Amino acid sequence: MNNRPLTGILINLSRETGIPLSTLKLNARILRELNLISYGTVCEKREAEVEPVGSLILRLIDAPGSAKIRLYD
Repeated sequence: MNNRPLTGILINLSRETGIPLSTLKLNARILRELNLISYGTVCEKREAEVEPVGSLILRLIDAPGSAKIRLYD
């Protein structure tokens, strides 16, 4: 995600888009709970990164119109 802590990324994104920082933090937490991204905590500093499942979803979103997702039971 840019090789820096999540807070810095979210602050810049908030400035660029006008989306409140609190909204971005909430959505980042949801993405982490879904194992789509990972990042550290106040005590455990780590760079933010996209997890493999998150990368797959990004590729599917960016795929040409013919991309399909099939879900099986």
